[in-house]
Order: sequence, then C-alpha cells, then structure tokens
Amino acid sequence: MRKRRQLFYAVCTVALVAVSCRRGGESHSHGHDHGEAGSHDHEEKTAQITVWSDRYEVFAEHKAPVANNPAKFITHVTDLVTLEPRKEGMVKFVLRQGETGFEHLQAAPERAGIYISAITFPKTGDWQMTLLVPADATNATIELGPVKVYADAHSAGHAEFSAAPEGVSFLKEQQWKILSKAEPVTKRRLVERVEVLGQVRAKPGFSAAVPAPLAGHLAWPIGKTFPRPGARVEAGELLALLQPRFSEAAARFIEIEGEFGRAEAVLKQAEVTYARTKKLAAQEARSERELQEAEAALATARAQHAAAAALRSTYATKSSADAGSTASPALELRAPIAGVLTAVSAGIGEPVSADQIVFTLLNPATVWIEARVPEIAAARLGEATNALVQLSSDEEQLISLAAEGGELVFAGLEVDTTTRTVPLIYELPNAKAGLRVGQAVRLHVETARSDEAVAIPVSAIVEEGGQPIAFVQVSGETFEKRELKLGIRDGNFVQVLDGLREGERVVTKGAYAIRLSSISGVIPAHGHAH
Repeated sequence: MRKRRQLFYAVCTVALVAVSCRRGGESHSHGHDHGEAGSHDHEEKTAQITVWSDRYEVFAEHKAPVANNPAKFITHVTDLVTLEPRKEGMVKFVLRQGETGFEHLQAAPERAGIYISAITFPKTGDWQMTLLVPADATNATIELGPVKVYADAHSAGHAEFSAAPEGVSFLKEQQWKILSKAEPVTKRRLVERVEVLGQVRAKPGFSAAVPAPLAGHLAWPIGKTFPRPGARVEAGELLALLQPRFSEAAARFIEIEGEFGRAEAVLKQAEVTYARTKKLAAQEARSERELQEAEAALATARAQHAAAAALRSTYATKSSADAGSTASPALELRAPIAGVLTAVSAGIGEPVSADQIVFTLLNPATVWIEARVPEIAAARLGEATNALVQLSSDEEQLISLAAEGGELVFAGLEVDTTTRTVPLIYELPNAKAGLRVGQAVRLHVETARSDEAVAIPVSAIVEEGGQPIAFVQVSGETFEKRELKLGIRDGNFVQVLDGLREGERVVTKGAYAIRLSSISGVIPAHGHAH
C-alpha cells in the first residue's frame, strides 16, 4: 500500500510540473482556445511576441501565416499606467516589406484587452509589423518585429519558431484581475538605514495647559460662547472666567487690594523723593549719585505699581450669567499659546479645584519625533541628519524628513546605562496634521554607508522556505522565479547582490499571487477562450 501511495504521488507531481512548465512556442499548451472548430491530433506551432513601450505592454500570439490567407493574430494590450486591459478603442497594424506596405484596422477589442485580427498578407517573406495604439490625442507606436509569411500550409506547418521561455504560467486575464505590475530593474543610490521605533511628541512651547489658580466654578465671559474641544484659539484669548469660592475670593481680593495700596504708597513716596532730590541736585546740594539712586527707586516703584494694578484688574466685576448685575470677583483664564483646544475638563457652573487643569491646548504645526537607537548601531549613524518616517499602519508610506523640511534637533551624547540606547530627536513641520502627538512610528535613520546598486522595491520580494525570491516577466504570460541575495535596505528599496540583472522586468505588484500559481501548477479552467 505504501509503495502504491508513493507511486501515485510521483505521478501527480510529474503531471503538475508538466502542466506548469509547458509553454507556447513550439508546443503552445497552456490552454488557449481561440474558437477554432474541430479537434486536432496535435496543436499547431504558435509564435509569441512580447513588447513593452513606455505606455503599453503588447503580448501577441499567432500561427505561421500563409500568403493570401487570413492569419489570426491574438493581441493583448495592457495599459501600463492603469495596469488594466485596454477596454475600448481601435488599434492599427502597419505591415511593411521593402516598398510594399498595408494597414489593418481593428475597430475594438473582442473582449477587454484582447484584439483578434485576421490579417491577410499579399505575399511571402518577412514583414515588419508595427502596432499603433491611440492614446492622449497621439498614437503610441509599438514595434512588434518581423513576421515571416509562408507560401502554403505545408511550409507553414514546418515553420520553426524560437522556443518560448519556460517558467510559471500566469495568464493575462489573471494579471488584469489583480492589476499586477512588472517594472525594469534599475540602479539607484541606496543609503543603509537603521530601523528603530519612534514616537511623535509635541514640540516644547507648542502645547500648554491652563490650570485653575484657585478653587471655584466656571463662568463664561460676556458676549462669548464657552469653548469646546477642537476650537482654534489665539494666544491671550479669553477662554472662561473662574469665580473663586467666597472665602477664598474675599481673602484673595483683600490681599490683592493690600498689595495694590502698598505699591501705590511706595510710588507716591518715590515720586516725592525724586522731585526733592532733583531740585537739590540742581542747587548742587545733592550729588549725581544720589540723584541716580532716587531715579532708580522711582522706576522700581512704578514697575511694582503696574504689576499690582494688572493683578487687581484680573478680577472682573461682571459675569455673563447675569450681565446686568454685579457678580462676585472672577479670574480670567486665557490661552497662553495659539493652537487647538484638545481637552476641556469642566463646564459652566461646574466646580474646579485649585491647580486643576481646565483647558489643554496643542499647536500641531510642528512636532518632534523621538527615537532611541541601540548602542551597537549608533556608531554607524554618522551625522544621522536625515531619516524616513514610516507610519505603523502603512508599510509603504514613507515620509522623508529632509524632503518635508525636517531636521535633526539632537543626537544623544550619552548612552543610557539601563536601555543601552542613544536618543535622537527630529523636528518636522506638520501643518496638515498628518502626524498626531503620541503616535507610534518607525524611523529609518540613515547611516554613513551608501552605494550605487541594483535595487528593487520591497514589494517585489516574497519568501519561499525562508529564501527571498522574486519573479521576472520573461514574456507576456510567463514568469521566471529567481532566488535573491540581498544587501542593504533603503526605505522601500533593497539592494540585490545576486539573482537579477539591470533591465529585467521584475514583478512589483502581484508577486505573491504568481507564487501561489507556481505552487499549484494548475492553469485556470477558462484558459484563453477567445
């Protein structure tokens, strides 16, 4: 029984591999059904053409054409901007052979992205084929290369086509469904970065709290509405009135009146002393030094009087609860900075205790991002003047601090003996409030190491058995799996030391779906039912 089971698994494995790896070209066996009637003892040889332009990918299939006989060309057109099939509009085939030439117009696709054309070549030989695709009031020109036309069916049946590349089959219909994308592998400058956790915090001076100096209850100023969270206020703006408890209010009022009275008395005495000293100095009965001392004493007395008068004026005599009647003295609670009210801890008439925070304010225009770098990585940071900010909820969204006008505020000079880390602080303009205070982020801090290297987006990499792999598009519907050796990572790009060459088209969107297809080895039942 065990041997039978092993034999069964072996047969299934061979069958799956055969289905997955057989491709077009001379065998063309991945399930294309172009609607031809009848059955065949063997499939006719089929040629494949894959061409990429800046705007379109064209994948065409055709059998060997015979002169003066319609030859079916099945052409798949993908818009590389939207990643969708071309759903409407004409395309034009331009055929040239020396001085001879003709055009074949296909008014619309048979199905989204698929144009089926019956092209009749007037004579044998090699014809140069060009496809014109109208786009944005111009024609995108895609050179499809030469097509050889034969004299009769017998010659066409023995036509030799270049072997189609082998690999994982992933049909255009599947690609369009998931909007897969393949991009050329290029070189780019990469900076090695250290990834650390960070947190957004308010810049000092850009957040504030308004406490109650005394116990009492809140009232609203005349002609104003009581502020709510989310309201924008200016520095110095009156937020509310605090009416202290009677005993505390009376005691404080008496104290303030006493201070004001003393300051007023001292000011009057200083004015008299200065006037007398100035008169005597003019008669040379007082020295210049004595005059200067009297002048300084007068200035001090005036300052103390002004401060006492300002403190006395903070007690209002009216409350909007009864605008026409005299209310108990009230203290003004004003905004110390311009910003947004983020919290209001009490409402009108509600009691508050001394030192209770009544309002909190935040100006989100500029924030700090703080992080701690492990001691072992700190030596590689260099000046660490720039970093990329990655929001925890979005692995692909990276914000360059330098590009957004951010800067390094402080790189720690000491290693924390408990955490063995070094602090970093960056400042970032945040006018659009894209970052919130307290938000967790990841910082990709640049090091002193950089290199011009072959690199691909991180989205192109999938893992298979712990090994990073990527898929290279070698033709319209064939993808080759490559094992990768990776180097430094810079944000959303990673260096490829081995496994890819510059100019190859690597799948950057949809790679995981292609990997699943490679594992199953099953071609969808619908195939190409053109």
